[in-house]
Amino acid sequence: MLAKTILAATLALAATVQAVVPNHIHFNDPVSNEGDLSTVYIAGGNYTFSWSTSCASGDVVAPNPTAVEIQLIKADNPLAASLVAVLGTMDCTGPSGHNNWSPPASEADSGHIYSLRLIVGAKDVYSGKFLIKSKEAASKPSSASGAANSATTTPVKGSGASIVTPVLAGAAAIAAGALMFL
Repeated sequence: MLAKTILAATLALAATVQAVVPNHIHFNDPVSNEGDLSTVYIAGGNYTFSWSTSCASGDVVAPNPTAVEIQLIKADNPLAASLVAVLGTMDCTGPSGHNNWSPPASEADSGHIYSLRLIVGAKDVYSGKFLIKSKEAASKPSSASGAANSATTTPVKGSGASIVTPVLAGAAAIAAGALMFL
């Protein structure tokens, strides 16, 4: 009886996790929590952004999934994002991928908040928010802590890859706990 109850609970949990997993393309990097601006990119540096889930199927399908436009936008106001630059195009027909990009020097130290945007159609996809600084500004001591910013060589990433990560971690903990009773 206990085994059947555990099996039923595990199946219900799996259905819940499946419902939470995005069925559309989404960014894995950069990501950030609401209000988190700890991700800083150095203007002119070479960086990589990554994504998961194909844009050729699912909830968000791009009209041309082999040439999805990548944009750098000012995201100071979420209701009025403005285009800074088109960074190129990417093929998002596979289950995941990554692309290289370089933050433009013209945006360094502007004080604006930025995001990457994939133009996939009715539901464009946005990365986490970040700042763009010059190498000189990034290496100056912070007025709050007096310590040098560690973002001079690599971005400081926001926490959490997606909403799926904590759910899957919780599911694994529940499954491990259930196995102790078998």
